[in-house]
Amino acid sequence: MNFLNALTLRSKPRWKKEVKPVDTFLKDPKPSDLVIAIMGATGAGKSTFINTLLGEQVAPVGHSLKSYTSHVQAYTYNDPQFPNNRIVMVDTPGFDDTVLSDREILRRIGVWLAQSYDAHMKMAGVVYLYDISAKRWQGSTARNFEVFEKLCGQAAARKVALVTTMWGQVDRAVGEERERELKAEYWKDMIKNGSAVHRGNLDQMAAQDTVDFLLAKEAMYPLQIQKELGEINRALQDTEAVRYLSEALQELLKSREETAPILRNAAGDPAVTRRALENDTQIRSVLEEISAKGRLEIPQRLLRLFGRDN
Repeated sequence: MNFLNALTLRSKPRWKKEVKPVDTFLKDPKPSDLVIAIMGATGAGKSTFINTLLGEQVAPVGHSLKSYTSHVQAYTYNDPQFPNNRIVMVDTPGFDDTVLSDREILRRIGVWLAQSYDAHMKMAGVVYLYDISAKRWQGSTARNFEVFEKLCGQAAARKVALVTTMWGQVDRAVGEERERELKAEYWKDMIKNGSAVHRGNLDQMAAQDTVDFLLAKEAMYPLQIQKELGEINRALQDTEAVRYLSEALQELLKSREETAPILRNAAGDPAVTRRALENDTQIRSVLEEISAKGRLEIPQRLLRLFGRDN
């Protein structure tokens, strides 16, 4: 094998091995396209944001507890301010999906972003939606936001709009207090690196203001995961986002494993019994996540105990 052939084999994008038949992409990607990805947890209003922005029902919206968007879907439109470009709004599956694992969601998003990078489309920014009516910042919420931070990377943080939604479902004073807490504690690093906080009021003007904020930024930074998959040619499992998710799930599994025998030994109390069942369910969920990665070692006794021994 000559040097040129060896170099070609070595530089073949590893992310292409992750592509599956369920994945979709634009039929006519253009280097002049400006991409804005819409991300966030299931139920935060990602599809609704796109429909509100475009003024028509283009993205299906779920109205039940089950997540509706399971694939990455792109919707294009033209903006008079950018006559030489096409705006591409990307609707993504939400983390904490009711069907898909977080690893599979990362794979679908990562593959789409890698394809857009390969097609020389420009990453104009990311809109991250958060439901302000959520009563507390839970462990899974913190974990998934950390994954989002790793996916974007520090350099691209200035191209991120952190948008709070569902203001109509919470008392204004309560919502404003939660917003202050998000800015001061959970989002402070992203804000420090240039991210902006917006309120999504479910009207077209507010959605357009958020998009205009992103499009007004001249520099088009690729996201961290695009750099890793497209430039550095890492495998998906070696990206910072997936590595963090793997480590976080291992820590969660360890914590749940230590709690399980304590709860089981406290028999007779209905509340404790309920917590024990919930804990077992969470352990099974974590095992599912880890199994989906195919790269983490799971103790066989845990697999047997929680019905995952194949």
